[in-house]
This record gives sequence, C-alpha cells and structure tokens, in this order.
Amino acid sequence: MKKTTRRTFLASAAAAIPAVATAAVAPGAVKDNPAFKTCPRARGGKNASRFPQVIVQDQHKEKAWFYEDLIADKVVLVSFTSVKGEKYYPLLSNLVKVHEMIEDRIGKEVQMYTVTTDPYHDTPEDLKALAEKHGARWRFLTGAPEDIREILASFNARGSLYALSWIGNEKTGRWMNKPSRLQPLFITEAVGRLSTGKQHKPFLVDDHSV
Repeated sequence: MKKTTRRTFLASAAAAIPAVATAAVAPGAVKDNPAFKTCPRARGGKNASRFPQVIVQDQHKEKAWFYEDLIADKVVLVSFTSVKGEKYYPLLSNLVKVHEMIEDRIGKEVQMYTVTTDPYHDTPEDLKALAEKHGARWRFLTGAPEDIREILASFNARGSLYALSWIGNEKTGRWMNKPSRLQPLFITEAVGRLSTGKQHKPFLVDDHSV
C-alpha cells in the first residue's frame, strides 16, 4: 500500500479545493467580494473567515495551508514585497534588522513570512535568490496567482508595491499593522505587545533588552 505523507496529503488536498470551494465560502464574503467565491475558509480560529485556506509554497518549495499551518494559533509578522518591487521600494533590509532583534524567538514564539505581491512572476527559486541576497532568513511565500491574490486581499494589500507589515496573535485575534520601513524597534515593539505570557512586552524600553 502506498504510504500517505504530509506532502502527498497537501497535494491531494489542493487538487480537491475547487470541488469544495463554493460550499465553504462565507456568504457575506461572497456578497462583498466576488474573488472569494472560489476560496474555502478554515472551520476554526479567531479570524478563520478572514484568511483564505489555500496552499502556498515557500522558497524551499515546502507547501503549507496558509491559514491552518502558518497563521492559526500563532504570533506572526507578515510582510509583502516582490523581486521587482524590491528594486523600487526596498524594505527587506529593514525587516532583516527586525529579524535580528527577535531572532531568538523566530520559529518558536514568532513566525515571520513575506508574501510576494507578484505571484505571476515570482517563483520559489526567485524568492530564494531574493532572500539570500538580503540575508533574510525567514519564509517567503508564493503560490497560484488567484490564491495569493486572496491572501493579499485579506490583508487589504492593494497594488504591486505594498508597504505595511501586519503583526498578529491569532490565538487572541488581535492584529495591527506597521510601515515595513518603520524604525525596527517600533515593529518589534508591536510583536512584544501582541505576544502573550512571558513574551509579552508592553513597553518600548523592554525591547531595548531583546
């Protein structure tokens, strides 16, 4: 019997999405945004109705459900750029500084992602080269253009150049955004404020010691 791995499961699940999409869409979302007609939503989570449940692929070609695997029950920092857009509005160098300030928490308490705003051109190989060029050691995401457009719409990201980073704690359902080129300390402060437990840092002075 053929063994079912996580990778084969994701591949088969992605193929099944069109068949179940219409039934899983929130009625309000369909009414307000026709683009949501073909996108299913997760069944649980604070903002499951907001974020699309689509397959994305990182620069290492690792696939994941965007909401279920990358957002739900996590503290996340999500930014947006593209290979072409980075030439006109560079922001990765600033986000690298943010990453350095919270590096000991990345992959543990905090997850960091950059979503391409140009899924028609940015392949995993392109994003890997972009990340390595800037020394960015977090996950860069692309996928089917219609799926990435769903993700961008869920963050109100409009246009090929998008300058805001979103920081969220999906366990509590609290989100805020900051300019991606803002002084790194103020971005890490947002991460600290939305964190919970011993990672909660309500005051800016606390981040100086990070």
